[in-house]
Amino acid sequence: MSVALQIRRSLETELADEPGLRVVQVGLQVGALSGIVPAALEFAWPHAMADSPMLAGSTVAIEWIDVTGRCEPCDATRTLPGLVSLRCPVCDTPLAEITGGDELDITSVDVHDDP
Repeated sequence: MSVALQIRRSLETELADEPGLRVVQVGLQVGALSGIVPAALEFAWPHAMADSPMLAGSTVAIEWIDVTGRCEPCDATRTLPGLVSLRCPVCDTPLAEITGGDELDITSVDVHDDP
């Protein structure tokens, strides 16, 4: 719920100068390392937006981002199959650097202009 409320505050602040806009859908990228459970965010979304004139009735579209990291011995960026190990799935070497999977980004905001 707290994440949904923070996204709400961010959107209301960003769109405050646009009276009459109504948000229809918000697109998010959520990384596996972000600590966000997509199902929980989807459940909390309508409750967090319910009393917002701008966001009530909006939906959220979540794109899940897997963990990726750079493997020095393979000289490649690898996608990890899960969060059990931060080792290269090909050569089993610990990854030198995590390059993705910690995202929590607003990627799109679809709006409708109410007359």
